[in-house]
Amino acid sequence: MSRRPPIELRSGTKVIFGPDRRVGELVRPSPNGEEWLVKDRFGKFWVATNRIVLADEETATH
Repeated sequence: MSRRPPIELRSGTKVIFGPDRRVGELVRPSPNGEEWLVKDRFGKFWVATNRIVLADEETATH
């Protein structure tokens, strides 16, 4: 497994998350910085930072 460089996460950034590769938007980080609150059309979810992929990064790799 290759290590990716850390990504800069900011509120409002479009990301891909979850096992079904949903697209959402970052809302805010958790107090400890290990998760981000991500909102999409189904609601808001806490997602671990290592499970978040920038939407632009995903389209660039395919």
